Amino acid sequence: MITTGMHEANLVVLSILIAVFASFTALSLAGRVRAGQGAARRVWLVAAAVALGGGIWAMHFVAMLAFRLPGMDMGYDLGLTLLSLAIAIAFTGAGFATLDSTAQSRGRLAAAGLCMGLGVVAMHYVGMAAMRMNAAMHYDPVWLAISVVIAIGAATAALWFAGRDQALGMRLGAAGLMGLAIAGMHYAGMRAAIFTMDHRHGADMAASGVGQTVLAVLIAAITLLILAIALGAAWLERVFHKIARREARIALRLKIADVLRDYDTDAALHQIAALMGQHFAVGRAGFGQLLAEEDMFECNVCWTDGSAPTLLGRFPAADFGAALMARLERGETVVAGDLLESDPRVDARGLATSRRLETRAILVVPFLRDGRLRMTLFLNDRAPRQWHADDIAFLEEIAERTRLVSERAAIAAQLRELNATLEARVEARTSELRAAQEALVQSQKMEAMGQLVAGLSHDFNNVLGAILASFDLIARRSGDAARVERLAGEGRQAAQRAANLIAQLLAFSRTQRLATQALDPALVIERLRPMLIRTLGPLIGLECRLATVDAEDWAALADPTQLEMAVLNLAVNGRDAMPAGGQLTIALEAHVAQGEADLADGRYVVVCVTDTGAGMDEDTLRRAMEPFFTTKPVGKGTGLGLAQIYGSMRQIGGAVRITSAPGKGTSVRLFLPRTAGAQHDEDALPAPAGAGSGAAHVLLVDDDPDLRRALAAALTDLGHDVQAVGDGPAALALLETVTREGHTLPEVAVLDYAMPGMTGAELAAELGRRHPALRIVFMSGFADLAAIEAVAGPEAIVLRKPFATDRLAEAIARA
Repeated sequence: MITTGMHEANLVVLSILIAVFASFTALSLAGRVRAGQGAARRVWLVAAAVALGGGIWAMHFVAMLAFRLPGMDMGYDLGLTLLSLAIAIAFTGAGFATLDSTAQSRGRLAAAGLCMGLGVVAMHYVGMAAMRMNAAMHYDPVWLAISVVIAIGAATAALWFAGRDQALGMRLGAAGLMGLAIAGMHYAGMRAAIFTMDHRHGADMAASGVGQTVLAVLIAAITLLILAIALGAAWLERVFHKIARREARIALRLKIADVLRDYDTDAALHQIAALMGQHFAVGRAGFGQLLAEEDMFECNVCWTDGSAPTLLGRFPAADFGAALMARLERGETVVAGDLLESDPRVDARGLATSRRLETRAILVVPFLRDGRLRMTLFLNDRAPRQWHADDIAFLEEIAERTRLVSERAAIAAQLRELNATLEARVEARTSELRAAQEALVQSQKMEAMGQLVAGLSHDFNNVLGAILASFDLIARRSGDAARVERLAGEGRQAAQRAANLIAQLLAFSRTQRLATQALDPALVIERLRPMLIRTLGPLIGLECRLATVDAEDWAALADPTQLEMAVLNLAVNGRDAMPAGGQLTIALEAHVAQGEADLADGRYVVVCVTDTGAGMDEDTLRRAMEPFFTTKPVGKGTGLGLAQIYGSMRQIGGAVRITSAPGKGTSVRLFLPRTAGAQHDEDALPAPAGAGSGAAHVLLVDDDPDLRRALAAALTDLGHDVQAVGDGPAALALLETVTREGHTLPEVAVLDYAMPGMTGAELAAELGRRHPALRIVFMSGFADLAAIEAVAGPEAIVLRKPFATDRLAEAIARA
């Protein structure tokens, strides 16, 4: 009689829980298999096999104990029961070993799933054969086939999940599905069993000392305890592994930092490639450089573990596949666990290259510079592998640190080239600035002179009018000696005024190189007073408070031209600020600096220029010394005056300070460093003892005939023997004649410095060569006498035109 069995619900639920827990434990242990190396890897593989195989067997046995046949006692053959356990563990282990998570492929997965699934089926039906009861048993082929399919599917799924990293949530879900599939396989197999009552089959059945429910609970408890212990061990090992990996990566970061600091570029890249290859346990690691112009990859850094060939050399970029190259050029990290699997990222050419280079798994990080792919850091392996997310992140971190090394050589070369040319470039720029500064100073002078032209022309015409009127009166009253003498004196005074005007104008506009010297600011300003009066006009009063107790104590370090220009510029600014008239005051003050931000500690002479004009508001005052900043209308100012004054004061170690307020005028203070005794720039030459006594033989050379005749007549009146010619060649010819005829040679030659054909300096040099005893006196209408002295020598005697004949006589006597 065919009998239908039934299952105890509580034990069914317990069996399913065992299946789920066993699946979860096996997945966790499989993760340790992937992370392990050597013997540790094999230990975790055995543990995963025992957990899954033993768990499946325990689920099967508890489910068998949950089965009831009405009116029939059941027992189990111990040998077959243990055999079923051994089959479950052995085939599960064989499945894990066949798969080998470091070399997963679809073929291996299918073979491992078939091996493990058939083992589960064998375990189930051997366990069924171990049952002892008063019934004969055979199987429905359809349900038997269903149970086999479920077993193979569940085993394949278990292996697929075991070969991949799983987050906790995903691992729980996978364990639930696998547990239900394993339980489903068992109950499908039970559904396939058909029992026929036969008391002859139960004659030798061994009686059990405990009930089925108690036995099932005991087996379940033992199994769950073992699984919990295994799971706990896996968890602890995972924790320890994370700690060890973190420490290893900290140590690796430190090593790489040392490499980046201590090695040159090429050696550093080789060292880093070796460290990366050993840390990630891959077949090869290295760096490839993209030669964009040739569309080639050049690999000159490649480490291998000895099992893989090196990739040194050049390879066409297209050999690696268009899709892969496109991702690298976008700056994306390329990750592939198995290039030989069907992957849309790998085209036929890239697949052929992978086979030729014996590469299955790759991890490539690109280096971009200026938006273009320049270099890559790569890891390759001959076997397929799953790249962990933290491995990818860590390699990207190392790549970013290494990127600086890959560019260091280029940067160093650029620095060497820059250093090689820096000195020349600095010198050229300094010359340009000097530099530019001289042009700026001269332009400032020209701007100021433009404003003086009208006043100077008016005064100069007045002077010329006085001279002409005096000479007209002399011509008309030549018989009145006293009147002629007075008129001549007035004409001489007028001419001297004209000479002074021209001298001031030329001195102000001279373009010789600026040089600081010890000077008396009071004398500089006093010489400038007439020009200041003409500049300010009749509506503005000028007050100069320049008196000092001891002129030597007030000596300052400055360039006289810069000081003149600064005072004149400030006077012009003050005049423009007082269109309706006012008062301009120039005063000297003493100042001692100590702990001031813009001045070094020490003593200073302060030139203070104050006007009663409109003044400046806060914003204007703050920007007053900015270059090109001006409040004047277009064409009335460049905005460079105060900026140039500030620059010149800073150059000599001084400073500029401005105080102003709207409606209360402006005060500008120039701080000049005090120094030793001042140089007094006086036109008069010291008269030597006995000056003017005794006659001399004089050679006079000047290209201006009127001046030449007048000077020759004056010297003749003073008792000198004068021979006058108009140029250098005539002078040399005259001396040859005198020498040839045996006449007395001149003792002193008075030479105009600027003459056509042969200059006074050239003539003086020739005279020195032919007649070394002949003394030279130069005359010049140029303001910059220092330039003449630089050519003629520091001992040269130079008279600036126009001069009185008395001064010419003194110079001849001095010579």
